[in-house]
Amino acid sequence: MSAAFMNAMPLVASMLGDKLGVKVVIGASDTALTDHDTIYLPPLPIEDEGELHPLVSGYIDHEAAHIRYTDQTVLEMNNLTPLEKTLWNSIEDWRVEHEIVKRYPGCREHFLWLIRHLFLKDSETEKAGENESPAFSVLNYVLLTLRSWDVPELSQSCGQEAERMERHWPGLRSRLDTVLRDIPAACRSSQDALDFARKILRHITTEAQKEQKKETDSGVSPSGNSRSTAEETSDAQSEQSEEGKLSSLGDLLQATEDDLPNLIGIQAAELLDKQCQAQEGMKMAVEGALNTSELPAARIQEVQAQSRALQTRLQGLLQAQVMRRSCPSRHGKLYGHRLYRLSIEDPRVFLKTEECAGLNTAVHILLDISGSMVERIELASAACYTVARALTAIPGISTGVTAFPANYGRNLEVSVCPLLRHGERLVNRFGLQAHGGTPLTEALWWVIRQLAVLRNSRKIILIITDGEPDHFDTASETITTAQKMGMEVMAIGINAPLIGNLVALSENILTSDELAPAMFRLLQQTLLEHRR
Repeated sequence: MSAAFMNAMPLVASMLGDKLGVKVVIGASDTALTDHDTIYLPPLPIEDEGELHPLVSGYIDHEAAHIRYTDQTVLEMNNLTPLEKTLWNSIEDWRVEHEIVKRYPGCREHFLWLIRHLFLKDSETEKAGENESPAFSVLNYVLLTLRSWDVPELSQSCGQEAERMERHWPGLRSRLDTVLRDIPAACRSSQDALDFARKILRHITTEAQKEQKKETDSGVSPSGNSRSTAEETSDAQSEQSEEGKLSSLGDLLQATEDDLPNLIGIQAAELLDKQCQAQEGMKMAVEGALNTSELPAARIQEVQAQSRALQTRLQGLLQAQVMRRSCPSRHGKLYGHRLYRLSIEDPRVFLKTEECAGLNTAVHILLDISGSMVERIELASAACYTVARALTAIPGISTGVTAFPANYGRNLEVSVCPLLRHGERLVNRFGLQAHGGTPLTEALWWVIRQLAVLRNSRKIILIITDGEPDHFDTASETITTAQKMGMEVMAIGINAPLIGNLVALSENILTSDELAPAMFRLLQQTLLEHRR
């Protein structure tokens, strides 16, 4: 796999989602989020400047683990308090990550990087929890204990939180440990995670009740020493000022979601958003649908008539490239120069002629069906169908055709509609309606994604458009990226003289009647340039 591919973050993210069996949409949202079915990423820069690749990988793996293994009905059927949900999330995060690692071992390295990045990055300059409220040490201890099982380097921070917790609530740590130590063997489901969270919550609640009782004891401090009310009030105010409003476990029990710390998924999303906002990002189209119909036979015949000579020449020349070679055989045509082999008991004195594909090429036609194509859409669709039919008849060529945009105005995502997938049988369902804009960047990334996984030695993208893309600069950068990946990009502009500024290998035609002949000319020029 080329370095250009590995650095193309939109491709990396999309293909990682496919590998994990989840849908990843790039660019439909300005922030990273998950809706329990789909992972949404902000527009991604093409190249990784250091941390983006592992951050995206870790975030997708983490959210994919929840999509695949978290039972959302546990949340729907239980009215959880914010604290209860936070404790459950800490345990459930750990559980689902371990579940997905069982099936996809490569996720483990992504998780380890993410945990270290979130919890150890600033450990040399900032001690864990030193600026947080005392009650947070309870949450931190639970979280760090779970994570230290996989990242032993967290043990030091975990110990710091334990010491801090012991200073305020002696004995609470040991009671929490009795619950935590059973999680690896007994936490097998989202409901199990909630059961463990509630056990921890009961210990916190019990300790909070003890704490409240001590506070209401007018003359006895939590340590048992007699102190004045004024002294206790002064100390409480001082601690409250220094360490935040959640200084007691009672405060923690009453905390809102805004009061509680963000967990791994949200932290990773925020870091990812920050990285992406600093660079120009790319969006990738998703697969949508269009209302398609059969093209009229008369229209197809008209297009074929316009380009029959070129079509016949292209097919003839390319089929000639399906090489015929002769090799030694035990049967076939007797070859006199090999008769000497009989003396060494080698019966292969015949020649057998066999075919071997000499093309091994994938061609993908990307058809712009934006609103400005309305008067020429039928001819353009027929041209694509005719060219696709000619190409699919040639051994060694895999053909795909995609129209864009699809489902325009219905979804947040930019959509494309495959009319012919690579490896599938061609069907006359190319009748289309023109609509929408020209989101060429997004559509190109979708096509690049399809070609990236094909094993063909040559990969060609042919763009058909009648105007400028919605975002010229990003479209140009995307084409450059495709070329760096070894793909060849060419284009035909229909009354679009600026097409040459976007794609070097291109033609500008004035009418759609010229489209099919122009397509055959470009394909002939490109496909035959490496003739054997």
